[in-house]
Amino acid sequence: MSHTPTLTSLPLEVTSCSILPLLDHVSLAKLGQSCTSMRSAVSFYLQTNKNLDMTAVTRWIENEEARDVDRMEVILNDPVRSREYVYCDRKKVAFKFLTRNVTVTHLKKLTMTSSWPMANLNTVKKLIKQNKDMEELSIVNMKLTNSLLNVISELPKLKYLKLSPNLRENKVNGVWSVE
Repeated sequence: MSHTPTLTSLPLEVTSCSILPLLDHVSLAKLGQSCTSMRSAVSFYLQTNKNLDMTAVTRWIENEEARDVDRMEVILNDPVRSREYVYCDRKKVAFKFLTRNVTVTHLKKLTMTSSWPMANLNTVKKLIKQNKDMEELSIVNMKLTNSLLNVISELPKLKYLKLSPNLRENKVNGVWSVE
């Protein structure tokens, strides 16, 4: 009787280097929840990954949220529940997962594009500081501050930089302002 290898029977390096790079971020998250060995493989892959593009995962979250408009309206109209669930919480959870709670140190390329913030400014600065070998950085729709720009300027190997400030309009006390 022949033995058919399963995904969980493969060596960690084979799974992490040859199979997991073929998956999108949502599939990685689901696979990591399937069993302990897959959680370890996904964690190892994310920890050693050199490229993190948050664009597709934020788009997926935004599409999921758009499909769930009725539930969102109920939650947002309930003052108690609206504090528990904010639109960008799922993006923040995804960011923490994909950066292994902001512990990754091998990124060469980071792309963060979103209509809502996925991490606070200090978290983004920490991630950039930890990845000194970063060569490409794209930050769109985020508040640009001098401290963030100073951290970016300390990247010695940076070859490509795309920055775009947050131009989302906010209505505060009846007055529209731009962040």
